Amino acid sequence: MKKFFIFLLISIFFVFSLSYAQENTNNIKLIGVVIASNIQEDEYGLTLLDGIFSIINFDKLPQTDTFPVYSRWMGNGKHNIELNLLNPSKEKILGTITGSFELIRENDVLFSLGTFEDIAFEESGVHWIQVKADGKLLKEIPLFILENGEDVKIPEALTQKPIFIFSLPALEIYENDDGLTSLKGVYEYYTTDELPFTDSFIIANGWMSGEGEYNQHIEIFSPDKNLLYKSEPQTFEINAGSVVTLFDEVSDFSFEKEGDYLVKVFLNDEEVNSFVLKVIKK
Repeated sequence: MKKFFIFLLISIFFVFSLSYAQENTNNIKLIGVVIASNIQEDEYGLTLLDGIFSIINFDKLPQTDTFPVYSRWMGNGKHNIELNLLNPSKEKILGTITGSFELIRENDVLFSLGTFEDIAFEESGVHWIQVKADGKLLKEIPLFILENGEDVKIPEALTQKPIFIFSLPALEIYENDDGLTSLKGVYEYYTTDELPFTDSFIIANGWMSGEGEYNQHIEIFSPDKNLLYKSEPQTFEINAGSVVTLFDEVSDFSFEKEGDYLVKVFLNDEEVNSFVLKVIKK
């Protein structure tokens, strides 16, 4: 059994910001969901997302598999989340991940980690992972199950514009030994006893499926909503079944004050996601 993505795009630009448009429900917002071969803490106590994928290829079906899923959330208050893995017709739930948490501060960011255990895949085709918060469906992402690399029927919705799946601050991006994109040092916020300070990091943005050529750019705002940076557009091509990861390298970025640094992500000049990178003074 092999898990894989189609391609990785790399460039060097800048990133960051926030707003409230997509995937909001009752003070909680989904800002990322990642299927990976392995998810764990790295040597710094930060998150390692090793081997991001969208396709599982089996030699023969039926077959079982186990894999973790990372979801990233922003908001405040107490919430219950649910991730369901559905068969291609969406008539059968193959596995469920549930969790609950409390976001303490306004615009708090945290992640939830769960595992789909021993999922019985009986047929090839496009399966679906549904992400819910407090009973409301926020996002569906496809998972392609193949037998011997066969072609599968692609739903029309997956041949249109790409699905935004994550925007994550991290320390490093690389390909693992299986050729899969991996993110090391994913974090949620800064705590500091010294202001101002500077830091270098990357912002990785993930796109799934779709068809054609697109542009992405990112804008960064200060806590008082002043525009700090607008990146040059990055052009990428994508097709059904693929995952494209773009990253922007931010060098010696200056955090002048405590508060929420807002990150907006645009696809062809349309805002598709936003999140906050919080700076907390000790």
